[in-house]
Amino acid sequence: MPDQNFDTAQVVALSSALKDLHRALIRAEIGDDPALQNPYTMLFALIGDPRFAWMGTLSELIARIDHMVADKEVDEIAALPGFREEAAGLIGEAGGEAAAAFRLRHLMALQKEPEVGLATGRLRKLLANQ
Repeated sequence: MPDQNFDTAQVVALSSALKDLHRALIRAEIGDDPALQNPYTMLFALIGDPRFAWMGTLSELIARIDHMVADKEVDEIAALPGFREEAAGLIGEAGGEAAAAFRLRHLMALQKEPEVGLATGRLRKLLANQ
């Protein structure tokens, strides 16, 4: 039987890398908008502003991973490849049309915010090493 802690560590590392990318994408989308410099205004914008809706796919993936880890579900070993495939699809390494809108916005964010490039690189490295 594989070491469950090792597999949990891989899932947690993937979640962490996705969260870093998510934060960088939020910063890129907010940019210098003075209306979004207040944390509360930013929170409400993230929840309800259509400008941020494209990040929903990434947010949902992170939530599913974290929910599985919090519930200590035993099928982490089986779930990890699926999560990795979804993450790779979001950054353009695989996947189909479902992630196409995300990939387009991700490419635009890469042009605006250097941290998006760094976070994407860290995620790609993690995906290659898992």
